[in-house]
Parts: sequence; C-alpha cells; structure tokens
Amino acid sequence: TTRCMMQAVYFCSGMDSDFHHYGLASPIYTHFTSPIRRYADIIVHRLLAVAIGTDTTYPDLTDKHKLAELCKNLNFRHKMAQYAQRASIAFHTQLFFKNKGEVSEEAYILFVRKNAIVVLIPKYGLEGTVFF
Repeated sequence: TTRCMMQAVYFCSGMDSDFHHYGLASPIYTHFTSPIRRYADIIVHRLLAVAIGTDTTYPDLTDKHKLAELCKNLNFRHKMAQYAQRASIAFHTQLFFKNKGEVSEEAYILFVRKNAIVVLIPKYGLEGTVFF
C-alpha cells in the first residue's frame, strides 16, 4: 500500500516554499538521520557542517547545480535499490514454492477486472493477478 503514496525524493531548493513536508504538515523540513547507513544521510550532515562553517572540505556542496546532480543520482540509486528489493522478494518467493508442489490456500479477491482478478493470499502475504 505504501507504493501508492508519493515517493520521497531528494532535491536542492533555494525557496522557502519548497521546504514543507505535506505528510507531516510541517512548514520546514529536512531529512536528517544518523550518517552511518546511507550516503544521503552523510550528505545532509556535510551540508549542515558547511552551512554552519565548521567544515570547508566539500565546497562543491554549495554549488546548486552540482548538488542538484547529486540529488538526481541519489534518487536514481534509491529507485534501483527498490526494484532490486522487489526482484529479490519475487525470486525468493518462487524458490520457496518451487519444491512445495501444488498448494491450495484461501485467497481473497481484491479487484475484478475485465480479463483478470487481483487476489490476496493472507497466509503468505502475497498479492497477485490471475489472468483469464
């Protein structure tokens, strides 16, 4: 269900009107977490250090065009990681069922389409389309 929501993206903004966060109803917002997991978190920490004058190691971070390119690359890599995660889940789900033989489980119809139905199999947390 979270795929229906608007995906978060990184961007370089110079206008206060762009700083809001709709979901949190906050007039000003920045992504700020511990910089041990993701490169985007490291960049935010570096930007803050540059902004308060405690670090001059990364002068390119003050270049709006270079920062915009960096954001574009971060967004692309995040999207590719999501695709890889979905593909991995699909692959391992297939491996799980490969040697099980025929499986019969209760399913719920979520949508009826002209040429298919979308079903949910709660036992396995699977949702899929059955074409006919």
